[in-house]
Amino acid sequence: MIKFPKKFIALLSGAALLGSTGFAQTATDPVGYVTLTVNGSPDGVQTAYTPLSLSLEKVVLASGALSEIPSSAVATDSSASYTPGQFAGTDASGNATHYLQFSSDGLIVDIIANDATTITAGTDLTGLATSGDAYVVKEHSTIADVFGAANEAGLAEGANSGSSDLVYIMSSDGAGAFATYYPQDDPFDGFFGGDGWRVVGDNATDQSNVVIGPDDGIIVARGVVGDLDIVVSGSVNVIDHQRGLPGGFSMVAYPYPVDVTLDDSNIYTGTNGYVSGANSGSSDLVFVLNSNGVYTTYYRQDDPFDGFFGGDGWRVVGDNATDQGAVSIPAGSSIIIQHTGAGLFWAGAKPFAN
Repeated sequence: MIKFPKKFIALLSGAALLGSTGFAQTATDPVGYVTLTVNGSPDGVQTAYTPLSLSLEKVVLASGALSEIPSSAVATDSSASYTPGQFAGTDASGNATHYLQFSSDGLIVDIIANDATTITAGTDLTGLATSGDAYVVKEHSTIADVFGAANEAGLAEGANSGSSDLVYIMSSDGAGAFATYYPQDDPFDGFFGGDGWRVVGDNATDQSNVVIGPDDGIIVARGVVGDLDIVVSGSVNVIDHQRGLPGGFSMVAYPYPVDVTLDDSNIYTGTNGYVSGANSGSSDLVFVLNSNGVYTTYYRQDDPFDGFFGGDGWRVVGDNATDQGAVSIPAGSSIIIQHTGAGLFWAGAKPFAN
C-alpha cells in the first residue's frame, strides 16, 4: 500500500494548478513560465494538500549523437568535449543531478559519471540506444528551483516541521514512501539547525538541491489560510518523454503544460508493459485527484469476452461499462500509478509538433 506521511489522508485537495502561462519561442526550446497554485487551509486548522508537477525544464547543457552502439551503461560521442565530471553531481539525498535524454524515443536516464567523450548512465543502455542516436543533457530541477533556496515562494516556515508547510516527494523504488521536506526558520541563529530547506529527521543539512525529476509529481501540505501562487520559469521540453516505472507505486506527472486525457496520456499502450485485465483487481491502477480532493481510481480494462464484462478501455472502479478515456488530467497536477508488473515504460508523447 502507499505509505502516506503522518496525518496524510487520501483526500488531497485539487485546484486549477496552472493559473497562468506564458511562453516565448527561442531558437531552441520554447521558454516561459507557469503559475502553480498551492491550496491554503480552509480554516487554519485543517491541512490543505495540493499535488503539483513541473512542466518546464532547465536548458540543454550538451547535445550530440552517439558514435557507438552502447554495450553497457556507457554512451560514447567521439565528437564531444565535455569537462570531465561536469554532469556527475549528486543532491543531498544522493540522487543524480543531471540526466541524459535520447531524442529518438525520449528515454531519460540519470548520469553518474562522464569524461571528455563518454557519459555513464545509471541504467544499462544495451538495446536501448544505438549509434547515431541524438541526445541532450540537462540538469534536474530542484526544490530551490520551485520554491526558492530561501523559500522565496513564501511557504509557511518555522523552527521545525510541525510549524512549517511540507513538501512530499515519493521514492522512485515503487515502495510508495514519501520523504518530507520543509522550510526551516531557526529562531536562534543555528541552535536548531539553521535556516533553509530541511528533511524530517535531519534539521541541519541543507536540502535545497534535492532533485525533482522532469516528470515527477510532488505534494504540498499547507496549514496556513490563503492560497499561494508560485511562478516557475523554464523551457518546454520538445522531445517525447519515456520513463521506466517499477512495480509498485510511482507519483508521476505529464511533462507538458497542457491538460491530457487518459486516452492520450500513453499510460497504457498495447506494448509498454501496462497490465490491463478484466477488472481493477487484475489491472494497474491510476489514481487521479478530483477538484474536491478525492482520489478517483481508474484502470484500463481488457474484456476477455468481447463486452460481457463491460468492454475494453479506461474504466473507473465501481463502473466497468462506461468509457472513461476522455477523463482529463489537469495541467500542473500529478497522479499516482500502481504498477503490478515487473516494469512499465510510460512515454508521454508531446502534444505539439516541433
